[in-house]
Amino acid sequence: MLAIALLADPALACSCARNPTAVQILEGATAVFTGTVRQSVPATPGHSITTFTVTESFKGAPAGSTVRVVHPSGSSASCGVKFAPGETRTLAAYASESSRELATTLCSTWMFLPHVPISAGLIQQMRALVGKP
Repeated sequence: MLAIALLADPALACSCARNPTAVQILEGATAVFTGTVRQSVPATPGHSITTFTVTESFKGAPAGSTVRVVHPSGSSASCGVKFAPGETRTLAAYASESSRELATTLCSTWMFLPHVPISAGLIQQMRALVGKP
């Protein structure tokens, strides 16, 4: 299972699981999807809420749905992640303890970035696991 740590101290380094598998991601997450960013707005100091339109669902939120995800907005060193309107991103998200939104951090998104060597393979494996062509 992947763990999420929302770090309050920006001096602490973000430490994420190395080389997660598609099975680990799907088993550990509440929702895994590819979506287009509609907007990202500050929520509380150090956190933002990003609204996605789901374009491909692997778990949880169905394609076509609108999903709000809360996340740290600081530097990647503190597990922060930034989403820009119009971009398409794949991410794993988890039930938030403090709100009705889903939550994510850098640890739930880095493996899907296009420049990360395992990204395309993970997405293909997830499609196979959920029975998509």
